[in-house]
Amino acid sequence: MSGRVRVGKGDRRWLRRSVRYGGLRRAPGRIAGAVVLALSAAVVAPVPAGATQGSPASATAAPVLTRATFADPPASVRPKYRWWQPLAYTEDGELADELDQIKKAGGGGAEVAPFNVEGTGNNTNPFLEKYGWGTPLWASKTRTMLAAAKKEGLSLDFTIGPRWPATVPSVTDVNDPAAQQQIVFSHEFDRGGTSRSGPLPANVNVAPPAGAKKTLIAALLAKCSDAGCADSSSAPRMLDRAGVTDVTSKVDAQGDLSIDLPGDANSTYALIAFYQAPTGQSLSGYTATGTNYALDTFGKAGAEATTDFYDEHILTPDVRKLLTQMGSSDLFEDSLELGSTQKWTPGMVAQWQKLRGYSPIDVLPALAGAGDQGITDRPFFDFADGLGARVRTDYRQTLSDLYIANRLDVLRQWAHKHHMSTRIQPYGVPVDISDAASHIDVPEGESLAFGQSTGAYSNVQDYRVVATGAHLSGEPVVSDECCAFSGAVWGSTAGAGSDASNLQAVYRGFAGGVNQVVWHGFPYLTRGPQGAGAQEVWPGMTYGGNTSYSEAWGAKGGPNWADYRSINDNLARMQLVLRQGDPRFDLAVYWQDFGMNGTGTTGSGANKQIQSSSALASAGYTYEYLSPAQLRRKDASYDKGALFGDGSAYHAVLLNDQTTMPLDVAQKLLELARRGLPVIIAGDLPSTVPGTGDAAARDAKLKSVMAQLAGQRSVVRVASEQDVPAALKRLNVTPAATPGSDSGAILDVRRQAGPTDYYYLYNQTNTATAQTLTLTGDGVPYKLDTWTGQITPITNYTSGHGTVTVPIQLNGNDAEVIAVTPRHDATFRGAPARPDTASASSGTPKPAALGDWSLSVDAWGPGKSDLPGDTAHTELGPVTLKAGSDGKLPAWSAITPANGYSADLKDVSGRGTYTAHVTLGDEWTGVSGANLDLGTPVDTVTVNVNGHDLPPLDQADLRHVEVGRYLHAGDNTITVRVASTLLNAVRVAPGTGASSRTPMDYGLFGPVTLTPYAGTRPLLTASALETSLPLAKGGYNRATVLVHNGSGRPVGVTLSASAASGITATPQQDRTTVPAGGSVTVPVDLRDSGVATGTDTLTVTARSDTGLTSTTTVALRHSDDLALNPGGTPFPRVVADASQDRYPAPLAVDGSDSTFWVSWGRAAGQGPTVARPVRYGLDFGAAVDVGSVTVGGRSNYGPRDYDVQVSSDGRTWRTVASATDTPKAGGTTTFTPVKARYLRLSITKSWDAVNANVQMSGLTVRP
Repeated sequence: MSGRVRVGKGDRRWLRRSVRYGGLRRAPGRIAGAVVLALSAAVVAPVPAGATQGSPASATAAPVLTRATFADPPASVRPKYRWWQPLAYTEDGELADELDQIKKAGGGGAEVAPFNVEGTGNNTNPFLEKYGWGTPLWASKTRTMLAAAKKEGLSLDFTIGPRWPATVPSVTDVNDPAAQQQIVFSHEFDRGGTSRSGPLPANVNVAPPAGAKKTLIAALLAKCSDAGCADSSSAPRMLDRAGVTDVTSKVDAQGDLSIDLPGDANSTYALIAFYQAPTGQSLSGYTATGTNYALDTFGKAGAEATTDFYDEHILTPDVRKLLTQMGSSDLFEDSLELGSTQKWTPGMVAQWQKLRGYSPIDVLPALAGAGDQGITDRPFFDFADGLGARVRTDYRQTLSDLYIANRLDVLRQWAHKHHMSTRIQPYGVPVDISDAASHIDVPEGESLAFGQSTGAYSNVQDYRVVATGAHLSGEPVVSDECCAFSGAVWGSTAGAGSDASNLQAVYRGFAGGVNQVVWHGFPYLTRGPQGAGAQEVWPGMTYGGNTSYSEAWGAKGGPNWADYRSINDNLARMQLVLRQGDPRFDLAVYWQDFGMNGTGTTGSGANKQIQSSSALASAGYTYEYLSPAQLRRKDASYDKGALFGDGSAYHAVLLNDQTTMPLDVAQKLLELARRGLPVIIAGDLPSTVPGTGDAAARDAKLKSVMAQLAGQRSVVRVASEQDVPAALKRLNVTPAATPGSDSGAILDVRRQAGPTDYYYLYNQTNTATAQTLTLTGDGVPYKLDTWTGQITPITNYTSGHGTVTVPIQLNGNDAEVIAVTPRHDATFRGAPARPDTASASSGTPKPAALGDWSLSVDAWGPGKSDLPGDTAHTELGPVTLKAGSDGKLPAWSAITPANGYSADLKDVSGRGTYTAHVTLGDEWTGVSGANLDLGTPVDTVTVNVNGHDLPPLDQADLRHVEVGRYLHAGDNTITVRVASTLLNAVRVAPGTGASSRTPMDYGLFGPVTLTPYAGTRPLLTASALETSLPLAKGGYNRATVLVHNGSGRPVGVTLSASAASGITATPQQDRTTVPAGGSVTVPVDLRDSGVATGTDTLTVTARSDTGLTSTTTVALRHSDDLALNPGGTPFPRVVADASQDRYPAPLAVDGSDSTFWVSWGRAAGQGPTVARPVRYGLDFGAAVDVGSVTVGGRSNYGPRDYDVQVSSDGRTWRTVASATDTPKAGGTTTFTPVKARYLRLSITKSWDAVNANVQMSGLTVRP
């Protein structure tokens, strides 16, 4: 992604691990690096070399989890920082100091990312002759940084070159053989039966850069299948494939061609000349040699230009010695942002012939105008027989193969020789990403290019595509460049559920298989040369300026920086857990693509990713994505109930409406099914073989193989992905972690290390969840508290046959770790006896509201010098605050003299100290457990109770701060320190250019409450998992109440609920039994019979048989829109086809006109059609009356034609209305009201029929 850079890891030794699956143990075999000849179309795919080409850091990348390593994780599992530097314009002492800052903040290493220096004269010589990348001074700085990192015990990584894409100072000629190349074409149309002579056509579709030389690849004469194609103004112009003639040999040395055309005046021929030419993509302002051209990504010369330059200019003897001693440095390459040209490489015709088994010359017309990704279905030319799409698939496959062989493998071999590793983001151009990741020591994804899911960046499924490669090649680390939020520098938050929430983005990556975070980023504290703009003034350099991508970590950064020590400790413990043993997944999804879902990646056709909101995920199944190359591996065997038993140990394979499959892969899948591998086929069977050749014969053979596959006893066919969970159960494939709720909230990751199963659990929703999970594993469950480093047994669980069932309570977007193990040792010490408690029914402590506070603020701003790093601190306050009737406290932006306060905090950033005093009665004596609910402060928080500093807090859940043991009867003092981001101060500071930024609300917002839940007296606590819910007129929703029994004996509880007139509130259980020390969840059904505006309160009361009472409330927000759900609460739930990650489906129902949903589709023509509709639907939670639908348009991208369909079960649909020629701005469709639980739009046309997708800014549904 733009704005990131990194460098790889060292030589990983192959670690032979004892792997257990299916209750058995065996040692993995080694995987020989080899080349496998595909059985169809002469496709050659290299077997991943990860198993034999381990990097130097492998042995230390996955340290064993012990009580000591969990309490204080080693540097190898700690987060890293992208370290932006103004080339070599740095001071050695400052470099060492910043590495020390990273270590003290809990970091484990840094990635050196050089960027150009702002200001006049700083992007040219003589400045660059001294300070530029690759100069002797840069090599000296490299040695200095390595030595300092070694002293601190940190790793140090290096970007492959300055910024991106890869360049080196030695490639300054646009025609250098190592420079990036493209394929371009020119054409003319001629009548049959005529002659032509003279130069080849000059109308090249993309003009090569100045001075670039074009090399003729081929000149072809092709007969048009339609005589009028010369006059056609729209693509594609259809050609007769049998009528293509290679006339290259007739082109003379001057580039002239004289030929007689066959046919007659009724026929038309296209003369097409294809050329290889440099793209001219370049970087300037980084090196002493001026303009440096982007290197060829698909040819060896490009990779070797980098390695040769490093060998000759950067890896001095001292640097080589340090690299050897450290053995933990990465050579990093960012994502492949190679511009919009159509890629080529010298010798590609010969490579194509070798890899695909035929020459591409005669089929080159299918590549004319195929686009930078080669995925368009509307090229300039195409073949009338439909072969063009197959040619373009071969084009993408060839580029992928060359990228792996000529770049990834070359860089990896070189890195290992120097005791380094490769860390690479293998996407952005047509690449089989999962396969490519198998050729990288540390494959990496990123939160930005992998898009935005509900509420935050990072698509779990994109990470899984990358992680599969590492898991199957035996590499222990999957990395994530996180968290580059657009326009959020100085403003990203730790745990707040927003688009710029760091923990939310990190946790989503972890759910996708990531186990290494690289923070984006840490700017060097430069004051810059004179004229360096914003770098000269406080607060200092950031990547892209003060309105760009987050973040700017370091001592010069925000007031919240100090709290990132505990955040990094938390993440390091999670990363330690996520590197234990081996990954374990329930099944694999067959994935044949050259990209994935994220906006920074590429997709080639219908998206087949299984979304995290799918029926499969909601049922608890975990899955990865297998590419054809991986099924060709020698270790792709099914043994003892597992496929790739030494890797991810899949128990089944899913074909998700897969239309294509290589013949040899189909035969391999049939072989595996005959050996008992469960296979589920959702939708149609694959019927076409990708690539060219004898297509008809190969397709027929594929159909035969698929028919045999479908007839196997271990194979089940279902209509859609929605039916897959039931099919898996029929095949006795159950989730390793089975949820006790249908909420679909929990995503899990399982690692298995000997007898111990580790589970990472993430609540992917915006609301809290409380449910049970049945986990595969023997022994006792333990909670591994990643915030405190404590390992404690879970006492409230039940055991099954090889399983344990545990209660889970997670705040929205929060995560936790549980281990299940029979071990009883220094790490897992066993369960203590559970103490009995009294059962008296009087003197029970009641919750307390904290409404009166005193606030003092340490305000941060520019110092007297106004230079970077010179931060002034101004004490403001104390200010007396009193909560409103709703318990809310004012944000700092509202604390102004105009509002009656003694201080002005409107534009303040800093650290605010809130102090409250609460008097607790004698009934609080003996309270051992109590939650301090702080709501959702911004940003990071620490708490002191009665002089005791609390352990590090879970910044993603500040509603459950444990304070019980620090409280006592009488007066108690509670101090809450809230650290803000730096944004508001940067906005108003002179010279920052940030005044246009939207200010943030900081502070403790409340309501703040204190709720006891355990002690020597019996306690009953009811708490709502949702703080607010939308409830439309005529609509339904569901609240969930958690009832906790703090006594030592089971207790019967009666529940009642009430709300305003017109609202019906009914607990699904009005009577329940809560186990001793345990909890139950009770859903409360809500119906709105007539309230269309305003808000009111749902009140739920729990009464125990022993006389205890507890009450909880939920705010209800009313409207007349049955679809409205801005908070992502349980209902109405969006059920839609695949979406663009940055524009997910919930954005169409968030009530904002500025946000919108975008369907899947990357290339022209991939938008909706009658044969291939795009569906966007809603689950209302229960049957409601619907009678109109209003669609918000998106100009040419908006829905034009669609059917409105309803269903009672989400499976059988009927059309109740149809809309045609809906205005571009959107429109309303009314119909006779019907009662239905589900409603969807089946969109068959957008306003521009050639669009890649359809977009919708809003959807309103009314009765």
